[in-house]
Amino acid sequence: MQTGYKVFLAATVISSPIGLNHQVSAQTDTFQVVSTSYTKPLTTFETYVGNKKIETVYFTLGGTDRLHDGLLYSSYGDRVIDLKNSKKVIKQVEPGPVRIKKYKNAYYAMSLSAINQFSLSKYTLDFKKIGATKRYTGFGRDLIVTGDKLYVLADHMKGIDYSIKLHTFDTKSFKSLHQETFKQLIHADHIRQNGSQLKIYGTSLENDNKLTILSYDTKKQRNTKMMTTNQHVKGGVEKTQMLSRETELIFNMDCLFEINHWTKQARLLYDNDHDLIDYAYDAKTKTYHVLELTTKTDDYRVMTLNNKFIILMKKTVVLLKDKQGLSIKIGSPCCFVLIKIL
Repeated sequence: MQTGYKVFLAATVISSPIGLNHQVSAQTDTFQVVSTSYTKPLTTFETYVGNKKIETVYFTLGGTDRLHDGLLYSSYGDRVIDLKNSKKVIKQVEPGPVRIKKYKNAYYAMSLSAINQFSLSKYTLDFKKIGATKRYTGFGRDLIVTGDKLYVLADHMKGIDYSIKLHTFDTKSFKSLHQETFKQLIHADHIRQNGSQLKIYGTSLENDNKLTILSYDTKKQRNTKMMTTNQHVKGGVEKTQMLSRETELIFNMDCLFEINHWTKQARLLYDNDHDLIDYAYDAKTKTYHVLELTTKTDDYRVMTLNNKFIILMKKTVVLLKDKQGLSIKIGSPCCFVLIKIL
């Protein structure tokens, strides 16, 4: 953070329609590198085709560390840009947004408003506030909106006591409807909806940081199942993807692996010595694009894998270090890198 300017986001990889043709894919992959300043209001999107930069777009918004569902915002500030809106107008939201989810005709935002406190706000699609912001105890981790319910996964700290809770609110007034404490978990940071079930991904103390998944029935308001795999998840679970009715892909900074919910076994799909930052699946070509950080040289590369997770192509996308010594540091709370399919 000495320079006050960080390259933090690489986004948007588009595969060639030919998919498995290495040379064509290497020439036509399109991606963006997003960098943000923490000393002035500036964020840039640099678009590359292959290794050639073709466009740079500037936004008067600094400290941006979130790019979700077409929204660009900063968890350190109170501004958001809808990248799907051609005007790219900067809108104001409650300070400290960490999750903004669109559901039907509204945006629901969870912000960290203080130590051990999160807040909930509702906005129109033009980010005009609906009703009042409500504040609750807890460090918000993840948010899901479905039906007329909103669920927040949060850490709770009181002195030396620590617990993980799932909060249930109604979506109209954010009235608290229920709280469930997960005593089985020591850490949890990800929720996925599966019908009336919520899957909570974390680790338990007695299982040496191996992935533990709780199934929570939202209708019965109780746990229905707990599964502990034989796979460690350093740094928690970043993303998940169902591969079939029984199998699920789990992504974290160490590897991609598959868990079988029937046999409760984990199978390694892809591993590397480098830090895995993000991945995106291209359904058209049935390929995975995995973004990695080479820590020795501080640069990024995209690995293209087929649906059997065999490497088809690897390409260094950009050296994240310039003449001023700007570089990314994984582990810093201000640095994030994402990759996704347009």
